Amino acid sequence: MNSQEIVVGIADYKVAKAPVVLSTNLGSCIAVCLYSSLHKAGSMLHIILPDSSSGINKDGIKTAKFADTGIPEMFNKLQQVCGVGINDCVAKLFGGAKILQQVSNNIGQANEIAARAVLKQLGIRVVAAKTGGEKGYRVKFDLITGKVQCQIFGEEIMEY
Repeated sequence: MNSQEIVVGIADYKVAKAPVVLSTNLGSCIAVCLYSSLHKAGSMLHIILPDSSSGINKDGIKTAKFADTGIPEMFNKLQQVCGVGINDCVAKLFGGAKILQQVSNNIGQANEIAARAVLKQLGIRVVAAKTGGEKGYRVKFDLITGKVQCQIFGEEIMEY
């Protein structure tokens, strides 16, 4: 079966059912992938920052930009569109690299910590993660199988 590929942009998310592959490229950003094997449905969120307190009320700021607002919004959409419940949903996390070595603030690590905290608060289990390092990531999330292909730039593709 041929899958349609949908690219998830920065500060955005997509919700879909199989046969779809959700894909994105990451640096310090984190991709949060939610999946229900029961519904063969999932979603991918591309977060930039851990916390919305820095500007959620400013005009034009998307809630999907932040872990604390984007993850609950994405899960609610997954629930509405595909009927996915908390108990049949798992999460996988990718990205969060420290791309800019001269910057002391490790935004990638902060993004991962925030994403894990929000998922825990929602009661969604993290079953796989590949995060950190100093290089970007290419991620492809197959909604037929629930598997994620993750390639750190310059390295071989791994499956999670």
